[in-house]
Amino acid sequence: MPEFSSGLALGLLIIPVLASLIIIHELGHFFAARSVGVKVEEFGIGIPPRARGWRRNGVLWSLNWIPFGGFVRVKGEDGADMSDDSMNSKGPGQRAFFLAAGSAMNFLAAIVLSIVIVTFQGVPDTSSNVYIANVEESSPAEGANWLPGDAIHAVDGEVIADSEQLQSAIGSHAGQEVSVTIRRGDELIETSLIPRLDPPPRQGATGISMVQGTRSILKITEVAPGTAAADAGWQSGDEIIAVNGIELEAEAQARSLFLEGAGDAVAVTLERDGQTLETSVAMPQPAVTLTQVLTDSPASDALLYPGDEIVRIDGEAVTDGDSFGNLLAAAGGTSATLEIVREGRALELLLVVPELGEDDSAIDLIGVNGRVENPYEALGTDGIVARTFNPVSFGQIIPEGWGQFWFMTSGTFEGLRTMVTEGVDPDQIMGPVGMGQLTSESLSSSATPAWYTLLFIATVISVGLGVLNLLPLPALDGGRLLFVLIEVLRGGRRISPEKEGLVHLAGMVVLLGLMFVIAFGDVSRLVDGRSIFP
Repeated sequence: MPEFSSGLALGLLIIPVLASLIIIHELGHFFAARSVGVKVEEFGIGIPPRARGWRRNGVLWSLNWIPFGGFVRVKGEDGADMSDDSMNSKGPGQRAFFLAAGSAMNFLAAIVLSIVIVTFQGVPDTSSNVYIANVEESSPAEGANWLPGDAIHAVDGEVIADSEQLQSAIGSHAGQEVSVTIRRGDELIETSLIPRLDPPPRQGATGISMVQGTRSILKITEVAPGTAAADAGWQSGDEIIAVNGIELEAEAQARSLFLEGAGDAVAVTLERDGQTLETSVAMPQPAVTLTQVLTDSPASDALLYPGDEIVRIDGEAVTDGDSFGNLLAAAGGTSATLEIVREGRALELLLVVPELGEDDSAIDLIGVNGRVENPYEALGTDGIVARTFNPVSFGQIIPEGWGQFWFMTSGTFEGLRTMVTEGVDPDQIMGPVGMGQLTSESLSSSATPAWYTLLFIATVISVGLGVLNLLPLPALDGGRLLFVLIEVLRGGRRISPEKEGLVHLAGMVVLLGLMFVIAFGDVSRLVDGRSIFP
């Protein structure tokens, strides 16, 4: 119950965010109408029927029962009134200015918010590094004293940006000695090795497996009682800053180091309330669990079922997806003894592994899919990952703020294009209830400051409101702008306000129906306990 109450409280924070953005939008219409000499009759928050209203300076200020959006009702909007202070008496340019002003205010608000975020938080660090995940015994990498968690900085003086570049650089020096610069924490270490021309199967020329990751911070949450994390004294909100003495700069490092230490004690340095804590956690062996077993396959013939946890193959421990595949491949063309756990019971099964071709996957050939328990699950906690941020110089604040705004705006248009070309994914559409769930989940699972998360959500929603209202659909500002454009194209001959009003009324009915469908989907997601995030 306390967890539900906390989630609800966080979700309700979306109410002032949405209310502020709606008011900003409608103030754009309000001041635009005043600037072109049009009388504003009502400024409404929500959609009628009206709950309460106040009249001040000739304007009715209203709160309405349907909590979706808002409106500014101006004189002449719904009829043929042609008086001087009526919208109908104004030219197409003035009417277009009034209609576009709401979205313009939302875009302006998003720009201001982006600048505020850049000023106080900086910009996300997008730099990516290649990290060593595992070093095979008796490999060139082991001989060069490479360690899990090391970043590969350069090969033969060429700075490495991604794993493809690394593979190409190592491959071009196969059989020849090559210098490789390793970064361990803040220290650059010069090493040399000879990449193998004919390495053992699935080991690669240097004998490492690698991961690529962007700079990030890692926090933990929801430490379950009786787990390894709880026994180590970890608490929700702790930040993991080093594993086995290796200072972390990316979550990818932590994952590799934890997996490397599976079955042993792992030294973990935490930061809690500004204090550094040294802990030791007994790292369990992450489980490899089958998620699918194909019918009429070697796996189904061996009586394997979804949910089975694969523990050993021919006496060798299955520690991750690579070891699972490698041990199966080693048994290709023979029968392998599988030790599994099914619903808490240990079982032993015999699996006939087909002969593998050069490009065959043993896992595919036996007819299964599976998932590897991530190290945080095995420890009894969740890992919350967030990007790190770089500070921005004073002179770059506005350009960087504009860049962040434009990135969100272009992404929104790209999302609309995808919906048109590839169809609409109902799970990607949400109304106010869904936005509340998004806010709650984001705040409870973010390693960044709460103010940043709220302002980021507000910026995204503000951009979305600006773009959505410009779509050429009846009842939206973009639909009304379309009628203004038609008028211009017809040489000033306007479609009668009565006919236009009927079109927008029909559009409003459809729009309200769509809103209720979206709200139903949002509530269903909450009732089913499904997360916003995949």
